[in-house]
Amino acid sequence: MSKIFEINYPKLVRLLLPPRLRQPRQVAWLQALTTPVSYLFQQFRRNRNANIYRLKITPQVVYLEKLLNERYDISNRRIRITDAFSYEPWYIYQIAEDKPQFLYQPGEHKPVHLFTKDEIGQQTVDFYVTVPQHLEFNENEMRALLDNYKLAGKTYKIQTV
Repeated sequence: MSKIFEINYPKLVRLLLPPRLRQPRQVAWLQALTTPVSYLFQQFRRNRNANIYRLKITPQVVYLEKLLNERYDISNRRIRITDAFSYEPWYIYQIAEDKPQFLYQPGEHKPVHLFTKDEIGQQTVDFYVTVPQHLEFNENEMRALLDNYKLAGKTYKIQTV
């Protein structure tokens, strides 16, 4: 934090008072007069720090994860953001279409992976937010946070794992 925003009002009152007037009663009276200013200054500093924190959060994955973990999982930091992968679709045809696709036995060591619509890119999700299953969170609040900081046009899905 910049030094310009570090003001100790009780100390400032004592220092600005001429030495011959620095009686305890006089200092207490002047400090009481500056209490509202000190209170407003504390409010200003809190608001300033909150604004600086908000400005530090960008749509980058690392900052979105930081935001979500500091809001919902401060101790374990288990919330992750992963990219949505797009795999080539592997179609299974009917006999009448005469396009054979073969599934192999485990001993043949030719694995065939079947993917969901999300994974082959038929549903456009740009990234997944993975949240631990036992973590309590308000999904609407999390969506509001993500919508506020993510890039416009990016879509996401919140998954509990």
